[in-house]
Amino acid sequence: MSDYLIGGSPAIKRIRSLLTKLSAETSPLVITGDPGVGKTLLSLRIHAHSLLKDRELEIVNFKILSERDQRVRLLGGSPPELPTTRRSVLELPTTVVLKHIDCASKFLQEQLVNAILSSTVIRLGTEDERPVRCRLIFVFNSHPQQLFKTGAIIPGLSKILAKYKLIYVPTLKERKEDIPELAQHFFTQFQIARRKPLDNNFVKLLQRNKWNENILELKSFVKTLQVMPDDVAIRQKDRIQLAKMNLMIDEGKEFSLKDSLSKTEQWFIDKALKKHEGIQAKAAKSLGITDRTIRHSMKTDSF
Repeated sequence: MSDYLIGGSPAIKRIRSLLTKLSAETSPLVITGDPGVGKTLLSLRIHAHSLLKDRELEIVNFKILSERDQRVRLLGGSPPELPTTRRSVLELPTTVVLKHIDCASKFLQEQLVNAILSSTVIRLGTEDERPVRCRLIFVFNSHPQQLFKTGAIIPGLSKILAKYKLIYVPTLKERKEDIPELAQHFFTQFQIARRKPLDNNFVKLLQRNKWNENILELKSFVKTLQVMPDDVAIRQKDRIQLAKMNLMIDEGKEFSLKDSLSKTEQWFIDKALKKHEGIQAKAAKSLGITDRTIRHSMKTDSF
């Protein structure tokens, strides 16, 4: 069972009851919820039980991509626009998760609307129409209507999204009764020895915490109870943030390294390179940085 679907709260039971139906459908889907509640993990579960499960799930996170990379991922391209021919993610016969399309330019949102309405996509630098073959899942931190009101989503896309089924993933504050089971699960997952079950005082402490990044923050907090690497200088207030980045690399997830601590940056780059067997492009993508940054760090580290 996914970390983010553990618990017996009414909200989680409702989502679990919908999994089979959502996986059997082929129509687009919208998933909303605060950061760290498990929207991407829910997308993964839906894909894993669908008819497309034998295909690799594609995730495009517009929040961490440059505008150029956003264009290439969404629209693809051919020479002379790009050095080599690239397919649009919309052409792939699999489930495609578009995260934070509200962070994309108005131009890209318009191109996406045209692709959905016509069921075709035109690669950059070409005039050829290619069929849209994927099942789309849109992921947002806020309700699409709210994003439309603030101008983050164009009217055409807002109208399309309003027609799709919407699943709201609750915050940890809305499912506090699940915290003990989640915490115990993470203790077990990280093989952290405990002499006795979680006592009431500790559980109450966990339930009183705000957990602004929800389950991701709770999971990261539990990971801080492990012994941290000796070569990293850690201030007390940075422990959860550091553990969160460590956790996301371990799980092969993408995130931005821009806000990381300078003393720990090299350690995370080395860890990402090891995770991706020394392939600089994959390590850079997982950290939301460029290949050039990776190469520079390796030169700096060699002195």
